[in-house]
Amino acid sequence: MKKEIKLLKKILNSMAEEYYLYAGEIIRINNLKEVDFQKLSSKIDPEDIRYFSKNYYLVDSENIYFNKESVQLTEKKIEFLKKIVEGIFKVPYHNREEYKSLCIEIEKGLDLLKKYQKHNHTQASFLHYQSDLLDYLSQKRKDFLLELASDAAELGYNLYLVGGQVRDLLIGLPLNKDLDLLIEGDLQKFFVYLKDKKGYAYDYNNKFSTGFLHNEYGYSVDIASCREEKYHFPGSLPLVEKAELFSDLYRRDFTVNTLVIDLHPARKGILYDFFGAVYDLKNRILDVLHNYSFRDDPLRILRGIRFQILKDFNLSAETVELSRRSLKNYDYHKLAVERVFTELAYLFNAQKDISQFSAILLNQIPVLKLIKDNFRFDKRKDTNFLKGEKLLSLCREKEIEVKHFLVRLMILFYNSKESEINEWPLSELEKKIFLEKRWVKINSEFYKTNDPALKFREIEDYKAEELVMAAVRNFEQDFVEEVIEHLNKREEIEIPINGRDLIEMGLEEGPEIKELLLKVRDQILRQNIINREQALDFAEKIIKNNN
Repeated sequence: MKKEIKLLKKILNSMAEEYYLYAGEIIRINNLKEVDFQKLSSKIDPEDIRYFSKNYYLVDSENIYFNKESVQLTEKKIEFLKKIVEGIFKVPYHNREEYKSLCIEIEKGLDLLKKYQKHNHTQASFLHYQSDLLDYLSQKRKDFLLELASDAAELGYNLYLVGGQVRDLLIGLPLNKDLDLLIEGDLQKFFVYLKDKKGYAYDYNNKFSTGFLHNEYGYSVDIASCREEKYHFPGSLPLVEKAELFSDLYRRDFTVNTLVIDLHPARKGILYDFFGAVYDLKNRILDVLHNYSFRDDPLRILRGIRFQILKDFNLSAETVELSRRSLKNYDYHKLAVERVFTELAYLFNAQKDISQFSAILLNQIPVLKLIKDNFRFDKRKDTNFLKGEKLLSLCREKEIEVKHFLVRLMILFYNSKESEINEWPLSELEKKIFLEKRWVKINSEFYKTNDPALKFREIEDYKAEELVMAAVRNFEQDFVEEVIEHLNKREEIEIPINGRDLIEMGLEEGPEIKELLLKVRDQILRQNIINREQALDFAEKIIKNNN
């Protein structure tokens, strides 16, 4: 396993606090890493211990401690909190005013923990890490976020940084300019407030309680109200209802995307982890949040696959099995194909080897049935996809421009009907390339022509994607090498004279100009011309002879 990222390791090694409100009193739980919990257990005078469960929790006269690394953390925390509610445990309280904003009602906490446990989250809890994560952001990004949070606080609202930025920050991946924010409060009023105060323009979607904030710093800022979602049918767009932070995070896709940094001026930098996400990050595991996640939004399956391939994660065995069951049991016919293609494009446009998509994932998860219900992944498609990845890799090495998305799509959906392809959100040119399949007409022995100029002309009218498809079809070393060499020459070759030069020599405007320039190119390919002077001499002789 890769060496742990320094920042993530720092969080894993630190204590996490947790706060419950019960009968007007505040209960604080200190969650320690296992080795620290064991050390503490051995040092405390047994006479000072009120309650003790080996490897799980310990309560003395002033504090409550839990082993946060226990794989039974959720079970033991439910058991512990129930004993408080039932009056069996009398625990110490901490009634400091600053804790109140961090509390969750104990009954609500119990309900949520039971729900998390039902969906196999064995390390779910309500952990707060007193962190300095914001200091690891650029000063510009940090100042912008805290400024927005301060504006939100003026309205009595809470603002949080959530999702990909937090995840990638912890594991040391480069941060893009996409900022996903959550607000506990009226989002539309917040937008209006920002417009009046700072002149920020915004786009607001009342149906989904989401919006986009235009700003002077170049960040792509998506803000959403904390909300719950309900789906009328599998893959439908959700109905949205307002909710608090805990419920909002539970509607998300994978645990690693539920990490939150509080931006409120009084709590700035606190990291919230409610699902043991830091441990899934450590192990690079993608664990789905609940058993109906893929029923509600099957695009999460594609998203998980993309994360596995592009960000070096692994879908958990339970998540793979849930993906398979969902694709088998639910009807996704009403799912908009445009949404599927948008998600698929993130993966298929990747400028890197994604052989894993075919070699491993499609053999386990038939996710492309979201595009074509009767899609079948067979050995031939598997083999051709792997060939395509080798060819695309060669193109990247040679810096040859080729549409990775289109090549990958054509390999997997080669025999699709015209009526189906026309329904897909492709450009007219992409559809034309896909439907005409001109690559099957390419002479598989074109490369045996001795004249490099004639060889070049033989395939120059084909698009790069068509030639890659021809190489997939004729995956012989000589053919592949010639196709890559041709595409490379196509990128590199330059004709050192132009039409203006020919007109100055007396050639009239018309198709003759293009033909003569191609003759010059022929001589360059034959290595008979190597500079502009030689090209001018060659053209001048032809023009004089024709006159």
